[in-house]
Amino acid sequence: CILDKKGGKFMKIQMYSKTTLGKWAAILTVIFITLMAIKLSALAMYIRLPLPTPILAFFGFMGFVLGMISFIKNKDRTILTWISMIVGFVIVFWTAAEILFPH
Repeated sequence: CILDKKGGKFMKIQMYSKTTLGKWAAILTVIFITLMAIKLSALAMYIRLPLPTPILAFFGFMGFVLGMISFIKNKDRTILTWISMIVGFVIVFWTAAEILFPH
C-alpha cells in the first residue's frame, strides 16, 4: 500500500492495467522475457528460436514505449507497467552500451 497525497489514506496498487496500452506493454514485455529465457537457458539446445536477439529486444523496447505512453497519458501506475518500463530501460541501456563500447 502507498500513502495517498490526499489525507494520508492508503491506496491499493493494481497488478494489471485496465488500459489497452498498459495491457500491450505487459504482453510485449512478457513475450520478451519468455523468449530471452528460452534463448539463454539450457532449452536452447532443444528449442531453436528463429529470431535473433535484436528482434527480441525490439519486443521489449516496444513494451517500454507503450508503458511510458500509458504511464504519461493515462496515469497508469500498475505493477506490470512499472516492470515494462524497468525492463525497457535495461534494454535501452544495454543497446547504448553495446554501441558505445563494442567488444
